[in-house]
Amino acid sequence: MKVMFIKKFSKILASLLLIGNFPSYLLAEDRINNVTFSTKSSVVLMPCMDKTGTMMGAGPTKNEFCTETLNQLIRDGGAKTISWFKVNSKLQKVVERSSNAQANPFFAGSSMGSNLRMDYTNDMYIPELIVASKKLGAKYIVRPIVLNKESNTQNQSEMGGVNAAILVPVVGGFLGQKKAKNTVTKSSNVTIKFDIISVPEEDIVATRTFSGDVNTTKETKGYSYDMSAFGAASGMDAGTRTAMTDAIYQGIEYLAERIN
Repeated sequence: MKVMFIKKFSKILASLLLIGNFPSYLLAEDRINNVTFSTKSSVVLMPCMDKTGTMMGAGPTKNEFCTETLNQLIRDGGAKTISWFKVNSKLQKVVERSSNAQANPFFAGSSMGSNLRMDYTNDMYIPELIVASKKLGAKYIVRPIVLNKESNTQNQSEMGGVNAAILVPVVGGFLGQKKAKNTVTKSSNVTIKFDIISVPEEDIVATRTFSGDVNTTKETKGYSYDMSAFGAASGMDAGTRTAMTDAIYQGIEYLAERIN
């Protein structure tokens, strides 16, 4: 009995030591497997908007990675999200009949309003989105907003040299020759705000902000180039995507608690 107890205790202790070394986003990924939405009502997920001001023109843009990941995790948790193409189709009909559309000179006196497909992913049309959500039978609207998205890279190089004390000539150089060492430290942070809008109450009933952080350090000998940094100009690098996923995992746990 004592031997079995010691073995079990050793396994538990080893698990705790391993958990202490795991990155936070891996722990969040483990927790998300146990998250279950209790609500039976449909949920409208607005596209995740990037309001960091870092994009061209500094205006809000859609973050497709955030939207698709969040939508999949909500569905994996057992909640039903209404497909955005259905929401946008219903929203367009509501907007065209609203006073906003009548006051818009683009639609006034034109037959294009019923034929032209528009994307009304805009805070200005949230009142119409609430009406459309009611017609689709949704109880909640989730509004995710990216508030911060940054990734920093620091390079520290140590020049190579020759240790004369153990200098031994070999093919291609010397045995005592030290290679240059390069240390690359990357830190990424993403902050996402989650607003929960109650369709029956027509107002925001809960809001919270979550941040995901990822820090990695890589050492290389000799001369090397960090190719992953070039992806940041056209999109998010791997570190930023991981940090965003961490923030989304935290948000999913929060949404599962507040949406009933």
